[in-house]
Order: sequence, then C-alpha cells, then structure tokens
Amino acid sequence: TWQRFGEHFARRLLLDEEFALFAKAKRPVRFLAMRFAAKEAIVKALGTGFSNGIWVRDVGMMPNELGQPQVVYSERGRALCRKLGVGEGHLTLSDEAGLIVAVAVLMRAEPAKGSPAENA
Repeated sequence: TWQRFGEHFARRLLLDEEFALFAKAKRPVRFLAMRFAAKEAIVKALGTGFSNGIWVRDVGMMPNELGQPQVVYSERGRALCRKLGVGEGHLTLSDEAGLIVAVAVLMRAEPAKGSPAENA
C-alpha cells in the first residue's frame, strides 16, 4: 500500500497531529504500521471497530512529553466516547522482529457531579 499510494495513504489514515510527526519519521512504513495497530486496538476496546460512526481518522496515538503513547480522538471520536461513557484511555505498543502489537484499555468516564448517574 505504501509503495502504491505513499503520502496520500498516510493522509487518509492519520489525524493531522499524527501526520505532522509522520512527515519527520525516519521509517515511514513502521510509523504507519504502529499507528494502524494502535487505532485498531482503540476501536476494538470501544467495541465499535471501524464502524458505527467512527473512522480511522477519529482515533489515534500521540506521544506525551516522555514518549509514552497516549490515546487521542478527533472531535467526532470524543463525541462517541462521551455517548458510550468512555473516559481515559491507555495504550501500549510492542515492535519486535517486524511484528507490531498494540493493546488499548479504555476506562469508564466518571459521572458529572450532581448527575443522576453519580448517585446510582
């Protein structure tokens, strides 16, 4: 896919902030493979897959200041998380001998103070 579609493929796959990192990547194919593995793990943890109103550009992964992968969403992705009651997300990735594995864990959102759900 990379050889055939190159940067066009990356633009269709990545959030804007992910694409900014991709543009500097020394190993673009590895970068895209890791991002896709992370995205797939996130949507599987959501229970939606790439359907039910969420697309590949609605979820992503960005490193924090220490380089730890963080789950990120587009506005539509954040709206779906609110609807599903999903709060914080955690992500881990492994890249060993050309095999990339990602695991995502999504936490239930805390109910808003004073909401009926808080007292349930």
